[in-house]
Amino acid sequence: MVRAPVNTIRGGAEQGTYVCKELVFAYAMWISPSFHLKVIRTFDRITSAPQTSSGMAADKMQAGVILLGFMRKELNLSNSSVLGACQKLQEAVGLPNLAPQYAIDAPAGAPDGSSRPTLALSALLKQHGIRMTANQVYQQLAKLGVVEHRERYSRSAINGIKKFWSLTAKGCMFGKNITSPANPRETQPHFFESKFPELLKLLDTVH
Repeated sequence: MVRAPVNTIRGGAEQGTYVCKELVFAYAMWISPSFHLKVIRTFDRITSAPQTSSGMAADKMQAGVILLGFMRKELNLSNSSVLGACQKLQEAVGLPNLAPQYAIDAPAGAPDGSSRPTLALSALLKQHGIRMTANQVYQQLAKLGVVEHRERYSRSAINGIKKFWSLTAKGCMFGKNITSPANPRETQPHFFESKFPELLKLLDTVH
């Protein structure tokens, strides 16, 4: 309930006119230039005071958590990549390392819940004797909705935009998005070796 700045009570032991504290300050500032100046200086001192280290750490942590949540949702980052980012965030804000030492990266429905080995697309194509470039296969996978193009700002790129590939939610059945070694602002798809034959069969359906 919001109180009126001026409240008058008629009758009773508490009769009288009451005003809010802010109105008293405003009146005092109007009749006393010295008090007015004191209020201004006090306000300036409070608002311009440097933030405490604990407050800054809390702000950094909160911003980091929000950013990680956004990246995980929008970029479909793997569990291990999110864990690595969390560990770096803890270190940056001076918190003890409370995170686990490893995370499970496995296809949905993996029976034993263990991580599966992954490789870059180019390495798997070479391993299976597929005479196509990684970029050609990525174009085909995009038609299947397995990967999609993402963009980021780059001073050195044409028109200031750098494109990179990222696994979609559907694509995470066949692999995981890791943070690119070339640039932490990019993802790099890695594919589960155990699921790659299934992915090759899916590629045969693209026209």
